Amino acid sequence: MLRRAALLLALLLPLPHRAAALPAETRAFVTTTDFSSGGLRRIDLDTRAVLPGEAPVHTDTRVRWYNGRIYVINRFGQDNIQVVDPATLATVKQFSTGNGSNPADIAFASPTKAYVTLYERPDLLIVNPQTGAALGSVALGSLADADGIPEMDHMEVAYPWLLVALQRLDRAHGFVPTDSSVIAVVDMRADTLAGDIRLTAKNPVTPFVFSSSFGQLLIGCAGAYGALDGGVERIDPIALKSNGLCVTEAALGGDIGAIAWYRNDHCYAVVSDASFNASLVSWSAIDGTKIATVYAPGGFSIPDIGLDDRDELYVLNSSFTAPGVWVYRAGADVPIAGPLDVGLPPNQITFDRVTTDLASVPPAGVSLGFAAPRPNPARETVRFDLALARAGEVEVTVFDLAGRRVRTLAAGPRPAGAVALAWDLADAGGARVAPGLYLVRARVPGAEVTRRVAVVR
Repeated sequence: MLRRAALLLALLLPLPHRAAALPAETRAFVTTTDFSSGGLRRIDLDTRAVLPGEAPVHTDTRVRWYNGRIYVINRFGQDNIQVVDPATLATVKQFSTGNGSNPADIAFASPTKAYVTLYERPDLLIVNPQTGAALGSVALGSLADADGIPEMDHMEVAYPWLLVALQRLDRAHGFVPTDSSVIAVVDMRADTLAGDIRLTAKNPVTPFVFSSSFGQLLIGCAGAYGALDGGVERIDPIALKSNGLCVTEAALGGDIGAIAWYRNDHCYAVVSDASFNASLVSWSAIDGTKIATVYAPGGFSIPDIGLDDRDELYVLNSSFTAPGVWVYRAGADVPIAGPLDVGLPPNQITFDRVTTDLASVPPAGVSLGFAAPRPNPARETVRFDLALARAGEVEVTVFDLAGRRVRTLAAGPRPAGAVALAWDLADAGGARVAPGLYLVRARVPGAEVTRRVAVVR
């Protein structure tokens, strides 16, 4: 079943970073901690100014953005999800994931259905993120090692599939990697385990990132800490398999802690050496070589990095002597701002990314609706339902995965309401496009939605 449906997996992968022509993100959100208290701060991406206001959060967090809300995963010792209004930093909801569950990540199927990985449990939790009510679970214990706990960590949504990284560590011997680590593939329509992808390296620790040129997901695997046995692994979203490592820890010079993709010939990773000194390095995914050490503040002091849609890399320095957020120009590897003072040492970062999965009719406060293409995969003609909350300029454009414009389907003023669009799978010159994945972007002032279309023979 997985191979027959595998082509659909790539339709909702994260957008290729180079595809967006104009910045859509406006703010960065950074959690901070001194290990006795924690906070959530905001950075304006235009001015790089730290905005006033702070929300109290746990000392051990991860942070995600979805559908106009910030989701703070308060981890070990708190075991809850904190939903924060980005405008006021007020907590609008906070719900438990179960005492001792240690939530690791949250991923969304819709505004009313989300999945939470629980590091101390064998079952993936399903919740309504608006109410906090538990909706069920997905058993992943069959993929665990001998201790029965799969150590589920980061997730990636590629509807109808949910990819869940399982570290599979030996708890009885200091959480060392066992024989292998895997990516669980969950069918979000039935909430069942549909299969798994066995990884070449062990102990996946970073979020998934997407390389548009490769058309593949990347995930950093740390292996055993202190041993250069990990690397950055490529996951083929079409065949649902690992394509091995595109760079090794030996080439990077340390244990991997975070990664960011800018171009295939210029990526980033945070690594730590045998003395736990962290550094930010640039590297090439084409030949698997390290390019340069970009930033080396000393100590175990770079907990996270984040690349915005302006080609700016945000680097968090969590040291107690010189904490702050540095901003680098991606590709040039030069600092352009920082250190930005966010109060306590920074810990995790995310951005207010545009939600790319809206209903066919815009909900209140949403200016653009762009329904899923049908049929998909497409052989002849694919159709889209476009809905505008108000009249205005609209552009609907087809791109290939390298970001090249293939065809403009609509451009100019449109009245409010719904309209049906169609693409006959031809390029601007009238020739049929080659089979593969294409991005169809609908854009109005202040909003954009991108859909994936698989073209087959």
